[in-house]
Amino acid sequence: MDSEGNHWGKPFVDITSDHLLVGTDSEIQSDHGDEPLHRGESARLWRHVNLYEVELFHGSYQKYQFAKHFHRVPAIGVVDRGAMSTYCRRENHVVGTGTVLLLNPGDVHAPAPAGTSGWSFRMFYLDPSFLATISPDGQREIPRFVAPFVHDRELANKLFRLHVAMESKGQRLEFEDTFVSILLDLTQRYAESPSSSASVKQDRSVIGMALQYLETNYHRNLSLADLANLSAYGSSHFLRLFRETVGLTPHAYLTQLRVERGMSLLQSGLSIVEIANCLGFVDQSHFTKSFKKILGVTPGRYASCFA
Repeated sequence: MDSEGNHWGKPFVDITSDHLLVGTDSEIQSDHGDEPLHRGESARLWRHVNLYEVELFHGSYQKYQFAKHFHRVPAIGVVDRGAMSTYCRRENHVVGTGTVLLLNPGDVHAPAPAGTSGWSFRMFYLDPSFLATISPDGQREIPRFVAPFVHDRELANKLFRLHVAMESKGQRLEFEDTFVSILLDLTQRYAESPSSSASVKQDRSVIGMALQYLETNYHRNLSLADLANLSAYGSSHFLRLFRETVGLTPHAYLTQLRVERGMSLLQSGLSIVEIANCLGFVDQSHFTKSFKKILGVTPGRYASCFA
């Protein structure tokens, strides 16, 4: 930490091109927000060639506000400068430098400024298969975190040092050793015990079926009744359960699914009009607005990266 107490360790190091994440390989929704980056802000997403199962993100912001979004894989990280406010698990939080971020798959969150000085954070997005291979005692089940934000200086320092190390050259065994140490800390201190409640398992099963249905039918003009009919619940009860479990309404979740599919189709060279039609958006304008709200850039600008 510097003399002002804001930065940890060395400054951000440029990584060489062979360490950069190829855009077509990414399943992480990066740069989610309602507006483009402002002057002086930056965001980078990459993989290290010697540990390709892990995606890394480093963002530094002043005014940027993320839209509510989620990730499909476990995401852990640390705030390394300033403080940010964020929605998570139906509550608003303010988290400062040194806070460890522990997001389960599906945890809806939306970082935003907590003041005028800005903030920076570093994230690891972990492939479940990689987590399973390094889990202690051969456990195959991915741990779920009790709380999304914790204050643990030892763990924060481990995460920060590893993230910085993966900005430059390094060996796989070195990185894996550190991840095993981190995972042991997480499992022992912050992982929840498996729920034995039959009702909780039933509710999760219902929502799981609904999510699978949305994944398969994202291009259709769906109704709330279509989803509720997958369960024994009425539409009102199902909507409340979905929102409480997922953290988004079914419509918001469906919109993110469509935008994700749109990212892949833009990389394939299809026109924006064609994509909007096949994804189920009302028109091109509707697709463009939704895409920019979630990703922070227009479909046209995103597509230009792959031209």
